[in-house]
Amino acid sequence: MDELPFCYANLQDFEHRIIYYESSRGCPFSCSYCLSSVDKKLRFRSLPLVYRELQFFIDAKVPQVKFVDRTFNCRHEHAMGIWNYIKEHDNGITNFHFEISADLLREDELELISDMRPGLIQLEIGVQSTNGATIREIHRTMRLEDVYRAVNRVKAGKNIHQHLDLIAGLPFEDYERFQQSFDDIYALHPQQLQLGFLKVLKGSYMYEHASEYGLIYRTKPPYEVLASKWVSYDEMLEIRLVEEMLELHYNSGQFLTYLAVLEQRYASAFQMFLDMGHFYRSHGYLDCSHNRVRRTEIVLEFAESVDAGHRAAYEEALIFDLYKIEKSKSRPIWARDLALEKKKTSAYLRAHGLEKKYCHLEKFNWLDARGTLRQKEQPMWLLFDYEVRDPLTNEAAFTEISEAEMEGDTTWNRSEN
Repeated sequence: MDELPFCYANLQDFEHRIIYYESSRGCPFSCSYCLSSVDKKLRFRSLPLVYRELQFFIDAKVPQVKFVDRTFNCRHEHAMGIWNYIKEHDNGITNFHFEISADLLREDELELISDMRPGLIQLEIGVQSTNGATIREIHRTMRLEDVYRAVNRVKAGKNIHQHLDLIAGLPFEDYERFQQSFDDIYALHPQQLQLGFLKVLKGSYMYEHASEYGLIYRTKPPYEVLASKWVSYDEMLEIRLVEEMLELHYNSGQFLTYLAVLEQRYASAFQMFLDMGHFYRSHGYLDCSHNRVRRTEIVLEFAESVDAGHRAAYEEALIFDLYKIEKSKSRPIWARDLALEKKKTSAYLRAHGLEKKYCHLEKFNWLDARGTLRQKEQPMWLLFDYEVRDPLTNEAAFTEISEAEMEGDTTWNRSEN
């Protein structure tokens, strides 16, 4: 591996691009859908060489370096060496992405990464399925209880973006069992849940057993499965509809408070996204693109169709979701007219030396400062600060302000969320 040339000497050729970097090649595991399982060799670039090359990226302050190592943490000393180095040489800007096996994370690794700057690293974890029979059939080595433990430990640290993967179309997982896998992983609430589809790659074990599994798949790239012995074509289309809704509303990070309220109406997150997809289809909303405000109006329509009695809660959740991302210049058609309280909000901003273009004030009757919904005796105001953002989600910081403070009856005490 040390004989491979370093191809990034001139970073001008890669400006505004993600840097892909390889510190190891091969994989110790034998997942049947992966070509890395065919090559049994596992090779590593020596750590001193890796350190020099990583320092080049750090000095250049590139935004992101994405390691393409198939299982980055398969060798403990290698992973610890690299994680220690990037922690000690953090430039405050560069983010490093790693694909790992969560169940291999050791205590010292968890302690090390929990002490990193928020946003320094992000982890991609391939769960693929929570069905034991499926995991065994695809020759995957994974202890699911250890995956849950590690994911929850990392989540508790609130400093690392987690990206969990599922694969639809795997052997021994029918439509109903895949729904369970989806619900199991969604319940962990990672920052991203990637719902992918099985690819039948030539030379893989899956390719050799395609007839046995009844796999019908595209014969051209990306070779995705369309149906199998366990999942029909129509069912696969339903899963694809769920995937589209998941990307638009969850992985985008734009509707998380709204979804948290809607989830209380459903026993299954999969069914929630499926119902949403059917609503989009029946109303012709899949046939064109929508801006963010229009999509906010659409999802309120959907919420009313399944939970009409709580419209006010959904409205506030959507307004919160809208302004926590950006100072929106337009509002949904059902939103309260800000002109009604313009004198009050302008006076408050002037009194506290705040610039209108960098913040937004909004009144809520249901939402508290943690984004939790419950009806209140007195309204509450949230001040969104767009100059202070969460390094993982890029959401604006927000501060709770009472009605009395807005009226100027008490001393303002700012405590950012």
